[in-house]
Amino acid sequence: MLEKLSKNVKITLSILFCFIGLVLITYTYFDGIKSNLFNQKNIELLEQEIVISEELEELDEEVPTTTVATQKPISNEDKRDNYIGYLEVPDVKIKRGFVAMDSKYNSVGYNVMLIKGSEMPDKKNGNLILAAHRGNSSVSFFDKLYKLSMGAEASVTYNSKKYIYKLKYVYTVPKVGKITISRNGDINTLTLITCTRNDKKTQTVFVFELESVK
Repeated sequence: MLEKLSKNVKITLSILFCFIGLVLITYTYFDGIKSNLFNQKNIELLEQEIVISEELEELDEEVPTTTVATQKPISNEDKRDNYIGYLEVPDVKIKRGFVAMDSKYNSVGYNVMLIKGSEMPDKKNGNLILAAHRGNSSVSFFDKLYKLSMGAEASVTYNSKKYIYKLKYVYTVPKVGKITISRNGDINTLTLITCTRNDKKTQTVFVFELESVK
């Protein structure tokens, strides 16, 4: 009798575990479908094509770009007069100002460059787009971006307010002079662009989403 009861318990537990496993597999499957559909919807809604007017490269200190070689060094006075905002990425120790779109110093040869098509952080659902070189040169401001993990923080100080963002997407695109940025159009974003580490044919796009404003 006890043997029969034990056998029934084993059968019941086996059926129960199979049922639980099936539920978990089904949930994971449909949750994955939901996530994919959400991402596909976002990509369809939020594609923004921009032009990178200056080539992003991996630079060594000893091999400056043409832009750097033909322009005079920016002075401290110029920095104070021209910077309209400041970018900070604490995890990779980036703290750098950026200038207005029409400034002669809005160039990857001088600064983190403000890309045409950008919108300032105070514009609802806007996208601030910044680009810079990577490598070992004095203007390789985005050299360590590849080290960032999802959820890493970046901030932009603009018009006496600090906009704090979290990293949500990282992807590479071919280096053809144009980039399509895919983002959530219902959220303010910050997009950072640089050349891809150990790959001269692509550029890496880092998309951050706004978390708070101070």
